[in-house]
Amino acid sequence: MRVAVIDCGTNTFNLRIVDFNETLGPGRWKKVFSLRLPVKLGKGGVGKGIILPERITRGIDAIGVIREAIYNYGAEQVYILATSALRDASNSEEFVKPIMDIYGYKVNIISGAAEASLIQSGLELTYCAPEKKNVLTMDIGGGSTECILWNNDGVIWSRSFDVGVARMANLFKKTDRFGADEDEAYVEMKPFLEDILQPLKVALENVRPSILVGSSGSFDTFSAVTNPTIVDTPEDVHPPASVIDIAKFKSLCGELMHNSTKDRLAMVGMPPDRAENIPYAAAIVRWALENSEITSMLRSEYALREGVLNRLSKGQTVAPGVA
Repeated sequence: MRVAVIDCGTNTFNLRIVDFNETLGPGRWKKVFSLRLPVKLGKGGVGKGIILPERITRGIDAIGVIREAIYNYGAEQVYILATSALRDASNSEEFVKPIMDIYGYKVNIISGAAEASLIQSGLELTYCAPEKKNVLTMDIGGGSTECILWNNDGVIWSRSFDVGVARMANLFKKTDRFGADEDEAYVEMKPFLEDILQPLKVALENVRPSILVGSSGSFDTFSAVTNPTIVDTPEDVHPPASVIDIAKFKSLCGELMHNSTKDRLAMVGMPPDRAENIPYAAAIVRWALENSEITSMLRSEYALREGVLNRLSKGQTVAPGVA
């Protein structure tokens, strides 16, 4: 069976089309096609609890582009999941209804808890925690950041926070260079992070993870910029999580804050649509490192959409709490 999963994030819409085959077994599939569209659905409205009309139009058009790919590749089942921007928007129906009316697709708006669960379900296919080690999973999106503390025995603690690069951009309104030096902008953002991430700080103190695994998104950028070597994996094999050198990441944090947008765009491995807001993601990770005993950092290519596929391959529902 050929299946398509669409993750409608606050900044980016991601499509993944795969083939399920009984011979591959649960948690396995063959990659067919992927597409990433920088929609920025939450731009201008994510902190106000609305989706702006022009963003709704852009999102609907993006689903139209994705639908063409789904049609061309002959996907038999289509699942759409929407996260922070749409779950917080009072006018989410203005996006959801046209998607059903025009394309016949149901949009499943999931809770923060379900989002965190799906992210972890995807990430676990690419990384196993070492014995007697606690791990922090982070997925930094446009509207929210999901944090999961876990080990080989299972999930210890999980929470979705209303902090993401689009929300921070709306709040701090930084343009071009974020600060005159490497620390100025971070010092300005730190009180906000301290306030909103206080429950995470307590959890980090109690659980004491030594490993951070970043899920897709911004961590793809950190990985590509600090280590631009690309390693291809077979279409039916899950790519293992790759190491991000913490020393290189800390140096990169300073560069991202101090460099101009033009400088960031010129960095090898920097996706053009991430150059504007990637310093906010770097600030979130820097805060997590400063408030923990983490000594190693990795990046997993997998996130929410692969978590959905993992569940579907096992005969489960598309997401926790979704029929």
